[in-house]
Amino acid sequence: MTTTTSPSSAHAVTLIPGEWIGPEVTAVTQDILAAAGVNIAWESFDCPQGQLSPALAESARRTGRILKSRTSAARLEGRLPASVQLRKELGLWSQVRRVRTLPGVTARFEGVDLLVVRETSEDIYKGFEHQTAPGVFESVKVTTASACERIARFAFDLARAEGRKKVTIVHKSNILKKADGLFLRTAQAVAKDYPDILCDEVIVDALCMKLVRWPTSFDVLLCGNLFGDIVADLAAGLAGGISAGGSVSVGDGVKMFENPHGFAPELVGTGRANPIPTLLQGIALLRDLGEHDAATRIEAALHGALTAGLRTIDQGGEDGLAEVKAAILARL
Repeated sequence: MTTTTSPSSAHAVTLIPGEWIGPEVTAVTQDILAAAGVNIAWESFDCPQGQLSPALAESARRTGRILKSRTSAARLEGRLPASVQLRKELGLWSQVRRVRTLPGVTARFEGVDLLVVRETSEDIYKGFEHQTAPGVFESVKVTTASACERIARFAFDLARAEGRKKVTIVHKSNILKKADGLFLRTAQAVAKDYPDILCDEVIVDALCMKLVRWPTSFDVLLCGNLFGDIVADLAAGLAGGISAGGSVSVGDGVKMFENPHGFAPELVGTGRANPIPTLLQGIALLRDLGEHDAATRIEAALHGALTAGLRTIDQGGEDGLAEVKAAILARL
């Protein structure tokens, strides 16, 4: 573990710089947060070959907040990606993907502003797979009434807190009549406790078609684990790609602010990586820490730089780490 010393009044945050361009974009985010006047005591950990250490888990439980870049995920039997390991180890049962277009960033649609709320404690991510016969495998989808109610209340509470008008339940109950039928019925029952919020439902495949045609017609999407994973990336692609791809995973007493993108080995050490996705998660972290003024100033500086023509490589420009950092610091 590497600890960045700060005054005793600093916020303690667990940091996972990740791999590939992760350490580079994370460093830019750290510098910008510090320049905004926020004192953070970073407890930094590596995840070699995508594996967690007991010290990392202990730090996360103690600080209650994690800022994470992408880590490797070997596709081996019995090996879960670090993000899924963290969800299991820390009891992170929900994830919020905030999909919002940024000013000046080319996107399929303008004005997209929706939340994808994803249940992350069960479904096929339980990892129950077995072989029943040669060439025949079964994967078990786990759905419980308690988890369905918990994520539904979380989605409606979040919608109410942010002044949003509608929650759409995403499901496949026409085929998965018991598992997704339970998810749908439970969410609809919870919706009755929130008469100020509209509630509708849509089958997941129909949702995908509607999203790529009318994404601005949706507000909050309530999803199970697998569908939430797929729908969140689809929605992010409509709003500009990786800059709209970050997520916040929430559990009891712990939150993980994560940029799941960053596999760009050709950019490592070139200074040409895009730090904006990680910076957006840093801004969300500041708001959660109560540092609203600093978060608002950084966000305004970012929007100002983008409006003025700042463009990273993935956005069709030439600006990299140094240019993004300088443009934002100049506007703070």
